[in-house]
Amino acid sequence: MRGNGDSWRKYRWHWKCAEKTVLTEKLIHYFRQIPDYRCGREKRHDLGEMLVCVTLGFLCGRTTIRRSLKWCKTHLEELRKHMKLKYGIASPSTITRMLCGIDEELALYAFMEWIGEIVESRNTHLAIDGKALCGATEKTKGETTPMLLNVVETVRGLILAQLPVDSKTNEITAIPELLKLLDISGSIVTIDAVGTQTAIMEQIHEQGGHFALTVKKNQPEAYEEIHTFMDKLGAEDLKRKKGEAMDPGMKEFLEKYEEISQMEKNRDRNEYRTCQICKDASNLTKSQKEWPHVQSIGRIKQVRIPSEKDSHGNDVTPSKEEFLEKGSRRIPAPSAGEGAGKDVQCTALISDLILTAEELGSIKRMHWSIENRLHHVLDDTFREDRSPAKKSRNNLSLIRKYAYNILRLAMYETGLANIMTEMMDCFCDNAALRERYVFQGIASLY
Repeated sequence: MRGNGDSWRKYRWHWKCAEKTVLTEKLIHYFRQIPDYRCGREKRHDLGEMLVCVTLGFLCGRTTIRRSLKWCKTHLEELRKHMKLKYGIASPSTITRMLCGIDEELALYAFMEWIGEIVESRNTHLAIDGKALCGATEKTKGETTPMLLNVVETVRGLILAQLPVDSKTNEITAIPELLKLLDISGSIVTIDAVGTQTAIMEQIHEQGGHFALTVKKNQPEAYEEIHTFMDKLGAEDLKRKKGEAMDPGMKEFLEKYEEISQMEKNRDRNEYRTCQICKDASNLTKSQKEWPHVQSIGRIKQVRIPSEKDSHGNDVTPSKEEFLEKGSRRIPAPSAGEGAGKDVQCTALISDLILTAEELGSIKRMHWSIENRLHHVLDDTFREDRSPAKKSRNNLSLIRKYAYNILRLAMYETGLANIMTEMMDCFCDNAALRERYVFQGIASLY
């Protein structure tokens, strides 16, 4: 039954008990599903073999085509145990032409078939977020930075699909096309404020999924209503705890209101989070008109305070209250409103599920993790932002995602490393690891 959230809650534990008895095909099998566009006289090097070689180079920390192929030439005898490589390793220019000529849509289908055999997109948490390919921007006047929409299964951080955002459109039109590629039944889909659109909610609902969406000032009416309502609920809840007289009109909402606060030390800073949720959205004007599926509205406040020490090494980090009022020694007193920067954030959310405050906070935090688990890794570890590839940028990005997913799977299954660069070193040094995840089938996770 929709709306109670029970079916969705089961996903968090279901995968832990799954028996890994089903193996996928070898990686080269999926690459060979991509049609070879070349005519007969040009087919000196096998398309599937070359794509495996580039992927292997990325797995071993060689984050450019040239360096990937150089690594493959060094390990040519090992590679020939698994592939013919009749004419050796192709040149970087040949690989670049290959990637430019491959049909992007068919390459995506091959990728989705591969990862779809490993992990399901149903009954899980799917996060959709865009990422710019800064290095691939055309050096012409008025040219925009190309964008890719990514779908991430947040439990293990695996990428399930990508879709380029056409320069003549935007993410709002691309998100529905991306959703059509996936079976999202029973899954909860999280998207940033750009995805908070009536049509997108309806599509998620029609496909049997659930949503938790961010509301910002692109929805001014709902934005003001939610923040005003949460401020009032918080004040009335405080009166209730103190035993003071409350507004009778808020009694019904207070019965469905929940608030939790957490504090944790993370990366040399203290992080304070307050999560509020009301399991009744009837006061929201849009829920009565344009957003009929919305059942819960919430707000998450986050305050980050950098740790500070005096000249004697004593901790002088201010408390949350002191920081909001006076700031710290390095940072001036911030504004408590949304858009105040990285130190103070206040985010409104809506969902078609009846969630607890803890569940809402967990969902939002898993969505935020995309920045560290995916975007930062692609830019810093795979150096995607520095890649000057233009015509081949989308296919090259897809090859990176093959490597990224394999590294994530290896980290999850072997426990050899918890940092992506360390896992790359393991693949570079361990032939058995390369054989297990590249030249053999990968165990299904469901």
